[in-house]
Amino acid sequence: MDFSFDESQLAVRELARKLFERLPADPAAAWRELGQAQLLGVALPEAVGGTDAGLLALCALLEQAGEAASGLPWIPSLVLAAMPLVRSGRHSELLAAMVRGDRVLCGSFGERAEPALRVRRERDHYLLSGTESCVEGLPLAAAFVVAARSETQDRQLFLVEAGAPGVRVDPQTVASGCALGRLQLQDVRVDAPLCAPGQADGLIEATLDRAYLAQSAYELGLCTRALALTARFASERQQFGRPIGTFQAVAQRVADAHIAVETMRLTVWRAASLAAQGAAAKCEIAVARTIAAEAGHEVVCAAQHVHGSHGFDRSYPLHRYFLASKQNALRLGGHAFHLARLGALLAS
Repeated sequence: MDFSFDESQLAVRELARKLFERLPADPAAAWRELGQAQLLGVALPEAVGGTDAGLLALCALLEQAGEAASGLPWIPSLVLAAMPLVRSGRHSELLAAMVRGDRVLCGSFGERAEPALRVRRERDHYLLSGTESCVEGLPLAAAFVVAARSETQDRQLFLVEAGAPGVRVDPQTVASGCALGRLQLQDVRVDAPLCAPGQADGLIEATLDRAYLAQSAYELGLCTRALALTARFASERQQFGRPIGTFQAVAQRVADAHIAVETMRLTVWRAASLAAQGAAAKCEIAVARTIAAEAGHEVVCAAQHVHGSHGFDRSYPLHRYFLASKQNALRLGGHAFHLARLGALLAS
C-alpha cells in the first residue's frame, strides 16, 4: 500500500509545521491564525470555505498538531462538530465561521457514545436537559453538537448555541492545560435534530470512527516528538564519562520506543488510507486506536524514564507531551475500551 502524500497533503503538512512554530499562546488568537492559513477547513467542502483536501490531509494536520503538543480543540471542532453539521447540510454559516477561525465549535456524544443528555419533544420544538463533564473545547465554543436520548431511547443529535437560555458552561482545570468544561442544560429549547429519525446512530458511529483515527494521528505526532527529544537527550547527557545512550538498558528502552512509534505510524496511515478511499476500515481504525493508546503510554513513560528529573522540569518541553499523551489516551475511551471494541468487531 502506498502511504506517500500528494502535493496538497504535503503542503498542509509543511504549512502546519511552520505555523506551529510561531502560534500565539492565546487560544482564540491561535485559532484565528489557523483559519487565516486555511488549515481549519482542510477536510471540509468548498461550500463552507474549506479546501476539501480530504481525510489524509486532516490526519497530516493532526500529526503536526501532536508534534507541537497543541492543546487546541482539534478533534471536538474539526471532527465531532463539523462532520455532523456537514452531513446535515445545515448551519453552513456557522461552519464557514469556524473555517475562517472566527468561531470555535465542539462536539460531545457522552461517555463512550452513551448520551448523558435527555430530550423531549413539545409541539414544534425540543427541550434538552442533563449534564456532561470534561467536554473538550467547551469554554471556547460558540456552539456545540450534542447527542441526547429521546423518550423512546433513540439517540439524536442537536446543535446548541452557547448563549441560549438554560445553558451553563463551567470551565474545568486539567493538568494538560487544555480547555475543558462542564455542560449543564436545563430545558434548553432547540430546533429539529440534525438528521432524520433512525439515522443518528450511523452518523454518530461514523463520526466517532473519524475521531478515533484523528486521535491516533495526534498521538503519533506526540510520540514522534517525545522520542526525538529522548534520543537527543540520551546522546548528549553524560554519565560516567560517556553518553547515557551508550548504556545497554537505555539504548534498549529507546529502541523499544522507536518500534512502538513505527508500529503506530504503520497502523495509523493504513487505516487513514483505507478510510480515505471509502473502504470499510472499522477494524483498521480500531487497531490503530488500540495501538496508539497502548504504545503511546509506553513511549511517553520511556521518555520520562530516560530523562529522569529533566522530564518533569516545566522549562523543558517533555512534560507537555507526557500530559497531552495521557489525556489523549483516555479521550473517547482508553486502551481496554478499544481492545474490547476490536474484539467485538472481529467476533461479528
